[in-house]
Amino acid sequence: MEEKNKKALFNTKIVADMKYNGEIVTIIDFIKGKDIYCDRYSVKFSDGTIKDNIMSCELDFNFKQKNKERSR
Repeated sequence: MEEKNKKALFNTKIVADMKYNGEIVTIIDFIKGKDIYCDRYSVKFSDGTIKDNIMSCELDFNFKQKNKERSR
């Protein structure tokens, strides 16, 4: 994985971790599976919690950061 961390909008379907729905997380590791459905990620949440074995279907990579800076 690249040195630069990637960001993603995390949409978990893990019932125990529903508090993390919609949170922007840092992907810290990626394990390639036999296909896209078997890919696994390790992610770090804003509270510092790290979870392993997150499936690709639990991450929405269409997140677009809103630009909050004003034009000068």
